Amino acid sequence: MSEAPERDVTGENTPPVSVDRTLAAALEKLSLEEREKVYEDVHGVTDEIQETAEFVSNSLEQMDREIGLINEKDAYEQAKLQSYNLVTNHQFRLSFLRYTLFNPKMAALHLVQYFNIKQELFGTENVAKSRIAHEDLDEATTRMLKLGSLQVLPCRDSKGRAVVAFARSVLESAVAAYDDLLPTMMKAFWYLMSTLCEDEETQKKGVVVVANVLGLSDGHEKCHRRLPSLLLSELASAARPITQVRIRTHNGELTDCLNRLMSFGIPVQELPFGDDGVVLLANHFKWLERRRKKEAYLSANPSIEGAVDLPSNHDVLWGKGKHIVGHPGNRLLHELVEAYSDQYNQLSKSGKTKLADKIISAVHGYSGRFLKLDNESGMWVEVSNLEAKEKVTHRFRRNRAIFLEGGSTHSKEPTVALTTKETDDGSKLSRMMFSGS
Repeated sequence: MSEAPERDVTGENTPPVSVDRTLAAALEKLSLEEREKVYEDVHGVTDEIQETAEFVSNSLEQMDREIGLINEKDAYEQAKLQSYNLVTNHQFRLSFLRYTLFNPKMAALHLVQYFNIKQELFGTENVAKSRIAHEDLDEATTRMLKLGSLQVLPCRDSKGRAVVAFARSVLESAVAAYDDLLPTMMKAFWYLMSTLCEDEETQKKGVVVVANVLGLSDGHEKCHRRLPSLLLSELASAARPITQVRIRTHNGELTDCLNRLMSFGIPVQELPFGDDGVVLLANHFKWLERRRKKEAYLSANPSIEGAVDLPSNHDVLWGKGKHIVGHPGNRLLHELVEAYSDQYNQLSKSGKTKLADKIISAVHGYSGRFLKLDNESGMWVEVSNLEAKEKVTHRFRRNRAIFLEGGSTHSKEPTVALTTKETDDGSKLSRMMFSGS
């Protein structure tokens, strides 16, 4: 594939057959072990690296040495002069180590490249800003974001990865309105991806991009790629080898494409691609509003900790609506409550409290949290243990009410069970076990 088609924004020069041929050629250059790694990345089954304190500390030290060996790093040095604390911050550097699967040399190179691209896109005055906010974007980039050609889905995929949707049709309709489309698109993409990469879960699990790259008049093609969590260094060339081999294309009718995407764990019900070719914007506008609230709140409260942008699949969420009811963590809590409803109803008040505590411990044992959306900050915040207990006991009471009204909440065989094991420090930890696992 020539350079021009690789960088073509609209995709006119990259028909599906060319994409498939490029992918095949890239895969042929990989060893069997590398192909297996790509397969695991695409399907989200890569083993998570255990980040012990010693391992992280050693990796950061090696990364610092590697940075010192890089000669050309003017943007990095400029950022360091402006904000030494940001550039040397361990949590900031740790995100690059996660991106490279803890390869200190590659992490150092990507850190330097990060500042190079950031300076090119947003200027030297913003190179050391810890967070590029709405107020830092020019008018063209702000308008690009509002168009919805790039959207963050309100939930993760089945493997816990954040999902970004790209609609080419929206981009095509905006071409005439922009004098310099590609830089504007890159700024919008940078902004959106950098917001996702603030989240530790996304740094570890990564991001999936689902793109509707052919207009409705051309038929449907959707491709998705499993991208490392800090994709920013890949902006200048969308077809570099590391991303080429992770692209998967799906051609055909919209329904067929969505069914194939489901096999990769993509939450297709949340994709903003309508049957009639219209791109849906309701969730996108909600995301933009929450983001503005978060930026304003963090500007006034820079030391806040524990706030969450995109809940994990293990989190239990407060609220109403299909997004809340269908959230994996809420469904799992429902399964637990359903499995133990009969036992709960026969217990004394103190026994019910202990069972509720056990379920809360089980959620926490799988890194789950009980989260409530804070309207002021636009972020999810963890509730108190008392509030979590109230939610669990309310779910038990609700199940009993449904049962007494003739519902069937107790008709299923339990699919989850609670076990208690002793941890290394001698404390007790409740865990969830699934039947058949």
